[in-house]
Amino acid sequence: MKLGIVGATGVVGQEAWRLASEILGAKDLEVVGFASTARTTDDGKNIHALEESVEEIQSCDFVINAANADQAKWLSGKLGPNSFLVDNSSAFRMNEDIPLVVPEVNGHLLSDYSGKIVANPNCTAAILCVAMNALKPFGLKRAVVSTYQAASGAGLPGLEELKSQLRQWDSPVDTWNTEVFGEPLILNVLSHNSMARMDPDGEAFLYNDEEFKVVEESQKILDLKDLWISATCVRVPVIRAHAESVTVDLEKEVNLDTIQEAFAQAPGLKIVDEPLKRSFPSPQKAQDQDDVLVGRIRQDLLHKKTWHFFIAGDQLRKGAATNALQIVKVLRDRG
Repeated sequence: MKLGIVGATGVVGQEAWRLASEILGAKDLEVVGFASTARTTDDGKNIHALEESVEEIQSCDFVINAANADQAKWLSGKLGPNSFLVDNSSAFRMNEDIPLVVPEVNGHLLSDYSGKIVANPNCTAAILCVAMNALKPFGLKRAVVSTYQAASGAGLPGLEELKSQLRQWDSPVDTWNTEVFGEPLILNVLSHNSMARMDPDGEAFLYNDEEFKVVEESQKILDLKDLWISATCVRVPVIRAHAESVTVDLEKEVNLDTIQEAFAQAPGLKIVDEPLKRSFPSPQKAQDQDDVLVGRIRQDLLHKKTWHFFIAGDQLRKGAATNALQIVKVLRDRG
């Protein structure tokens, strides 16, 4: 099996390379890295120049795109006759003919899929849908989500910017690098750095692009086009792993034991909820694992069909690299 990773020197590409053998379990796995220019990484990996390596790309059984949407569109026309593209960019996510997949939620869509491109979701939406899917049997009517997103969600530049501020925290603020987030992230909490989405008349919506992604992609992944979702996305000074506060309105009235059992049985979900020990999901607990953690599970005090919970998930793993590799595994194993 030959796996190509485009954007192999970025944070998601590096993570996909690191996890490939663990998740795919292929003894004869060959991983080939691609980037904008050829180079040798510090750990000795040879990286091919993408646009000079079309034949190498076409020889891959699967290609994971961990680069941008423009690269994804270019790659889609360069695949070999038996190759698949698993795209982590936004290029194809809302294309009606291309499945947007979180394997624990809607991996069945791949069983008879004849296309060559599968879209990997936005990291925040992927983490959210693992938890929300457990509640579908009770009827999902509405969800209100507030996110607490790590700097690594902005890629290597965002991660390096946070680390540079941590090194300079006792220096004058006006000397800090704020190119990615627009203002200091350490000792601060910021509205998400994605741009406002524009309407057809060129006017800015009041929701930013990240918030639209959470809404639109979650509806598609959960196959609930009429699900009312509202999102407020925020950056926090965390290196790795996102957290989300979620409120859902259900159609059915259920008790706490039923909700907990649904979460406990859901694939890819792990309950961390011990109020007396003050043990709940957090980025520190969630980092470097594939399960999404769920806790602070509680019924609304007034509205018995409304539930609140808190989740955390590693956005470089389940939110990106792991999910892509799991898609590859499903495609490979379907026969």
